[in-house]
Amino acid sequence: MLKKLKKRFILINLSILMSIFLAIFGGTYYLMYKTNVSQAMVLMEQIAQNTSISQKFPPKGGYNLDRKGPFPLNEGLMRNHFTASIDNTTQTLTITSNLESDTDLSGVESIVEDLYNRSTETGKVTINSLPFRYLKITRPEGTLFVFLDRSSEMTTLTQLALVLIFIGCITLIVLAVISFYLASWAIKPVALAWQKQQQFVADASHELKTPLTVIHTTTDVILANQHQTINEQRKWIDHIKSETERMSKLVSDLLYLAKIDSNEVLLKSASFDLSEAIINAALPLESVFFESGKELVLDIEPDLMFTGEEERIAQVAIILLDNALKHSPTQTQIMLSLKKEHEQFILAVKNKGVGIPPEHLDKIFERFYRADESRARDTGGYGLGLSIAKTIVSQHHGQISVKSIPNDETTFTVIFPTKISKRHQK
Repeated sequence: MLKKLKKRFILINLSILMSIFLAIFGGTYYLMYKTNVSQAMVLMEQIAQNTSISQKFPPKGGYNLDRKGPFPLNEGLMRNHFTASIDNTTQTLTITSNLESDTDLSGVESIVEDLYNRSTETGKVTINSLPFRYLKITRPEGTLFVFLDRSSEMTTLTQLALVLIFIGCITLIVLAVISFYLASWAIKPVALAWQKQQQFVADASHELKTPLTVIHTTTDVILANQHQTINEQRKWIDHIKSETERMSKLVSDLLYLAKIDSNEVLLKSASFDLSEAIINAALPLESVFFESGKELVLDIEPDLMFTGEEERIAQVAIILLDNALKHSPTQTQIMLSLKKEHEQFILAVKNKGVGIPPEHLDKIFERFYRADESRARDTGGYGLGLSIAKTIVSQHHGQISVKSIPNDETTFTVIFPTKISKRHQK
């Protein structure tokens, strides 16, 4: 999938660049061609103005080249032309050449006669394999044809085309190499997202497989003892209920994360007392801490007003406290503090325990990530709590971080801005 995406990226990139180069090179070639045509037409008009049908060629005093035009005249082309005139009175055809003496103009009479009968005034003809551009001027005394050799024009255009093709090929080769490395760099986020998605599916499947296996096995046990009463099989029913609740919580968390990823979760922002919200979230857990042989210490600065979704902020505090409860030994204190410092609200949860190894600190906020590879189920978690907490904090334009000393203290710190800019509010 990623290889196909990379190839498609390169092909699209090269196609766009090739289209741009074709447009630029084609425009350059066309502009050069039109410039040569315009220059040739101006030059032939100058020659016609300085040539009389009845006079001999060349005119006395040379050509008058004072006429102004959009393109500079190439006076060297004056040597590469000839004229043909037909007198209306005598119907005499006069050909005067300024070409090289060995230029073969045999058969030009029939060509001039054919052009004389045509209505077109300008065009291109070939005389004995020599390319010419012609201009037909009709006058009261007769008709004048000016033929200008196109050999130098065609040589210039051919050389220009070869140069453009050469530059285009070299440029495309260089850009192909650049596109290859650019594609590798560009699809890195996609590859990472794809890898995380595959890992996410694998982890979710693993986590769902365990409770489903327990439920299936327990159900078989109940069915194997159908003669027993519900009270006699209460232990197995309790197992099913426990695993169902665990699975329900997992599915709920997964749905919440999926809605966040698809931007379907909108904050219901309102001003509320942040201090009171944190206290209300922590107090129901005091009994859980007491039963676990641990002490919850609160250090909450009062009357701190915050704008956001109160329920989600309380959920962050509960997640951090639950995480500290699961990873701290008995007879220890867990401190929850909330203070205002430098236009910021700082929420911190500290606990002592085994700590988090340094190599895991930058990964613990990933979904389903656990520092213990054995995926021990004794803590009852799935590795989604901290990921959800980070998402909620980000939605409130805050930051969450962790510092840990192995076999000592671990501190999770959440920083919320006291004032949210209008851009963020929008």
